[in-house]
Amino acid sequence: MNITKLQALLTAIDLGSFSRAAQQLGYTQSGLTHMMNSLESELGFELISRGYYGVRPTENGEKILPKIRRLVALDAEIREDVRILRERGESLIKVGAYSSVALQWLPSIVQIFSKEYPGVDVQISTGSVSELYDGINSERFDLAFVSYNDRFPSNFIHLKDDRMMAILPMDYPVDITRPFPLSGYEGKNFLMPSLGFDIDIMNIFNKAGISPNVVSTFVDDPAIISMVEHGLGISMLSELIVRGRSGNVLCLPIEPYVCRNMGIALSPRKKPNDIVRRFIRFSQKFAENFNIQG
Repeated sequence: MNITKLQALLTAIDLGSFSRAAQQLGYTQSGLTHMMNSLESELGFELISRGYYGVRPTENGEKILPKIRRLVALDAEIREDVRILRERGESLIKVGAYSSVALQWLPSIVQIFSKEYPGVDVQISTGSVSELYDGINSERFDLAFVSYNDRFPSNFIHLKDDRMMAILPMDYPVDITRPFPLSGYEGKNFLMPSLGFDIDIMNIFNKAGISPNVVSTFVDDPAIISMVEHGLGISMLSELIVRGRSGNVLCLPIEPYVCRNMGIALSPRKKPNDIVRRFIRFSQKFAENFNIQG
């Protein structure tokens, strides 16, 4: 039984007129008449009578009219459920992120987002810059919070500049009332953070023509801070990373101003679904109001 024919039947009965029903539904009157004749032929009895009084259901039509209304209403409910499910995809958003973003941004973003979309799960994985961009291009992630890097193909959405900070021992010979000069890294033992942060940092050094004595590490950010605290060298981390972290070290802004471009990377080959786009909008609004300096 064609649901469109049943919807047209109800419209004709409710309006009491074929001509008005045809006008509302966008049919010709003859087209609507043909549709009703076809429905009655399919059922084997007349559903409506037509006369000077307009259109009204027959005795048989009256008997099944309540069930037709329930069927049409149920169809509308199913269509709405399908629309919602399509919007939500599989009700799962797969997010990749730096550990600093997973710590500082994502708990708040997911909390706010989940209040609006309680049926959508957000799965978070952390990784290095190369791991995150690879995850985007292999479609393991729907989106990734990363710093922009032109080595990796992506559709990138800028969220916020994340200023770089000099990480120095407390007794380092420097004027703590002034920014640390970028040239101050020249020839110094530099503890290079791992997890791909070296790409952002080396871009800064190369553009400025600075050549520190790079000491490669394979440790996380808190370990870098601890190594600096124990006088093993100096380093550079972003404001987002050092925000709220403890450690007996100096954290000074660098002059000239240098930063990493933080944002969301998307696959250049796959268009995000509606629910992912909404998650991105929540993230953009959060980043606008987020004060990295705390």
